[in-house]
Amino acid sequence: MASASHRLDGLRFRHLRLLELIDEHRSLRAVGQVLNRTQPAVSQMVKDLEYAFGVELVARSVRGVELTPAGRVALERARSGLSSLDHLMAELKTSPSPIVRIGANPALNFNLLPAALKILDAERSAVRYRISVGVVGDVLRELWDGRLDCYVGRIDWNHIPKKVVPVLRHDPLTRSDLVIACSKNHPLAGRTDIDIAELAAWPWLLPPEESNNRVELETELRNHGVILPQPMLELNAGPGSLLTLTHEMQVLTLTPRFMLESRLAGGEVVALDIPGCTLPQIQVGFLTLAEHETMASVRAFREALRQAARALTGE
Repeated sequence: MASASHRLDGLRFRHLRLLELIDEHRSLRAVGQVLNRTQPAVSQMVKDLEYAFGVELVARSVRGVELTPAGRVALERARSGLSSLDHLMAELKTSPSPIVRIGANPALNFNLLPAALKILDAERSAVRYRISVGVVGDVLRELWDGRLDCYVGRIDWNHIPKKVVPVLRHDPLTRSDLVIACSKNHPLAGRTDIDIAELAAWPWLLPPEESNNRVELETELRNHGVILPQPMLELNAGPGSLLTLTHEMQVLTLTPRFMLESRLAGGEVVALDIPGCTLPQIQVGFLTLAEHETMASVRAFREALRQAARALTGE
């Protein structure tokens, strides 16, 4: 361990940027022009990096240079580190109060996140929070690129690259059923004899086709021989907007069950009882990178989420 640490002591921030430049330009001469260094100097920087990490990071050929598989892994981790440093510099210039950059699913704005932030507010912490909501895959990419400190939302390990899993730290929080829902005035509301095939006859209001929830719905219906029609309205605006429009229209939609228990639904949108239709539960968890889990502000946010999850589930 001491030997590895000694090797890393000789590296500078420009060494980490070097990998990104090589990936972009594929030429040591071009990289040298960007860094204002000679080609031999850039070659030495590559050797320094490879010596420090003990593996070949850059492959040379008549076509130029490119990153090896190990070099690509190193580049991903370097990007995360450089992004965190950029955030730190900007943060120190504006305020001494730390900012926790949180990625989240839109649905959590209606229960778990407000409950956790209420706990933190009661503690009168000087920490500030910046929340970005979006599609799960996009938000997770921002996490391992270093543009976020943590993520709270749906966890689907099948969609997380295996090479990233070892550097993630996970805390399970809650689970929720995924349900098909409609306005309480819809003709299907309240029925207990709905045939799955009937679902194809009604107009749908759904999230974009790349969303995990929609993929789960289409898969379950196909397993029963039912092809979901193209939605009458496709909305990339979170479950809150889906519920509002579902209340006003004669459509079917898809939502986590806890959204029906929110004040936004107000009892006006209800889950359908469809014998034989079983959608998987949504697992909600907290994720951060290994290097972020020691941050006091991230630890405090994680603990507030745990407390909020226990209160919401009655555990």
